[in-house]
Amino acid sequence: MFDVRTLHPLAWWGWGILLAIATSRAGNLWLLGIIILASMIVTFSRRTNDPWAYALAIGIKIACAALFLRMLIALIFGVPGEGKVLFTIPRIRLPEWLAGIILGGNVTVERLRFVFLESLTIFALVVTVAAASSLANPKQTLRALPGILHEAGVALIIATTLIPHFAMSVRRIRQARKLRGDTERFGFKKTLVPLFEEALERALILAESMEARGYGHKPRRNLSTLPTIFLLAGLAFLLYSIISLVIGNSYQFSLIFSGALITVGLYLGNRNNSRTKYRPIPWRANETFVIVMTSGAIALAGAPFHIGIAVLLFCAAASPLIVTKRQRVDK
Repeated sequence: MFDVRTLHPLAWWGWGILLAIATSRAGNLWLLGIIILASMIVTFSRRTNDPWAYALAIGIKIACAALFLRMLIALIFGVPGEGKVLFTIPRIRLPEWLAGIILGGNVTVERLRFVFLESLTIFALVVTVAAASSLANPKQTLRALPGILHEAGVALIIATTLIPHFAMSVRRIRQARKLRGDTERFGFKKTLVPLFEEALERALILAESMEARGYGHKPRRNLSTLPTIFLLAGLAFLLYSIISLVIGNSYQFSLIFSGALITVGLYLGNRNNSRTKYRPIPWRANETFVIVMTSGAIALAGAPFHIGIAVLLFCAAASPLIVTKRQRVDK
């Protein structure tokens, strides 16, 4: 069988988040397609057989549904504008209290091109984040987080692995029904009831195991409120940076300042935290190489389309393929 030589889990998340940022900067359909293609190639060639490895397949289905819905809305709701008319949809007169909303009208090439670029950007965002979720082992991610973020990390890991576990449960239920000769495609009692029973049983087992390991127990000690103040201030400046980015104002200084505040808050909080790490996962040169290469993809995504830019963007987005590989392991 084959084993996958993987990266640090935070490196996989950094790779996915940086590709998502590059996606938001790309203004060309071809560059967006290259980012999506590179994400899929890396994920399908480096994922394992664990339940969370199917997050990309689920993400692609969600992204396709969002793409179809966005294009459908663009066709139904008309927007006044000039351009080359492809076809015309009969207009529907709406009540007076819905004045300003137009159903039907002329569908132009420019309108469809703009909406498709916008929809493909959303598609690429979902795919890049789902790719990182497929490749990053949630258990190792929890181990790699700072001690002050352990409780929040537990809740986040459970939430992000919920849908992949549901998908695996549905697949097992369907296989069991086929083995029993049941050819009905879907049935409430035959599919949803076993699914809910399995989910409840998994939740009870998880609660018992967490209680046995002492989750939720907090020793009585005097904790400083300084790390909390730094973290809240950093999040406030981060929110201000996002708002400034959306409305078109300068955001670079506030973003850097928020990162500095969050870093200081995490350092102070982690120093006062008594939680230790058993066999911490090392950060190697391979992880640094992937982060540096993917950071270059952000600059390349904002450049005008050129064949050389496209090749460099693909190499930067698919950089994990260089430092990871499948190895044959006899078990």
